[in-house]
Amino acid sequence: MKKVGIVILVVFIAFAGVVYYFRYDIFQFSAESIIKKMLPKYVSVNRIIFDLKNGVMQVKGFGIKNPRGFQDKFLASIDSVTCRYKMRGKTILDGIEVTDIEADGPVINIERLSNGQLNVNEMGKMMETEERKEPVKPKAEKREKAASGKGISDIIKLTNTINVTGGKLALLDKAVSRRPYQLTFEGASGNITLDLKRDYKGVLSAATKGKGFINGDPAQTIDWTITLNPQTEKLTMGNRFEVNNVDILLFKPYYDKYSPVDIERGRFSGTLVFDFDNGNIGSMNTIVLTNLRFTEKRGGVASGFWDVSVADIIKYLETSSGDIVFDFKIKGDMENPRFYPGPHVKQAIQSMVVDKVSDLFKEQEGGGAEGAKSDTEKVVDVIRGLLKK
Repeated sequence: MKKVGIVILVVFIAFAGVVYYFRYDIFQFSAESIIKKMLPKYVSVNRIIFDLKNGVMQVKGFGIKNPRGFQDKFLASIDSVTCRYKMRGKTILDGIEVTDIEADGPVINIERLSNGQLNVNEMGKMMETEERKEPVKPKAEKREKAASGKGISDIIKLTNTINVTGGKLALLDKAVSRRPYQLTFEGASGNITLDLKRDYKGVLSAATKGKGFINGDPAQTIDWTITLNPQTEKLTMGNRFEVNNVDILLFKPYYDKYSPVDIERGRFSGTLVFDFDNGNIGSMNTIVLTNLRFTEKRGGVASGFWDVSVADIIKYLETSSGDIVFDFKIKGDMENPRFYPGPHVKQAIQSMVVDKVSDLFKEQEGGGAEGAKSDTEKVVDVIRGLLKK
């Protein structure tokens, strides 16, 4: 018996030595397997690699699958996600706390079908459907889960901020024009903040702040601050964009219906603010138009959207020289917005009206003595001065 005991002890020590020597590989295999099994079916991951010495977890080939019927395979994909973490116990089942997340090369594909369906909206429906379709688990598996009581949110505690470098947002819109409209925002850097549900199966709120450039041209830059509340029935979202030297024709499919002129050339810089509250829009925008060339539209429906004579807007654009400051507001329902001139354009239009009145009085009074102003002209000057204040 003594010899048997010695043999068992030696085997145990040898086994313990093997386990210790390969402890990182064993942890890697078990941790990766456990986490992968917990991921929902619409999430794809190639590898989850742990660096225990430095407290770093790296996720390779992360992807969120697009709902059926949409063009791209993934709604979102990331080449590499690097997470710094700390262990909450001795084993993976005790959980890890992720303290920092960096996403390198993320790509988000926003797609709208010709019938108006948007993949980001359909994604929520798909998540709910997948949860309902989960198969009924055997009693033994239910007891095991009840005993462990562990879900993905129990294993991994996430920080709410993701730092992004080298990102890309691709827009494919098949509803706004006959030919699918495409636009990309590239070289994106910044951060994404996500407030998730307790079980990580839904988003309570989201926000992002960053900068990038449009359609692969570093000369056309855009900075953004965006917030989103997905809990409301209709769109509730805040958007602020600082744009610089952007080709205005890139957005023609979206503005052309509301524009009183047909723009042939031009670039714009400035501030765009689009806030949505349960489907109602509140927008204040100030842009500077450069090298603008346009022709007046004949017919069309643009005048029905403006709360001012489009003839006055056209006159303002025609008589302005050099860079043109154009500010405007948008209010109302998203499906039927109303456009209003901003303070600068409104004042310019009022000044043009005063000039017309002044010219009319001059014609009626025959001009008067040279150098002397009539009483009417003096009144017009006072009005013009008040408008400038």
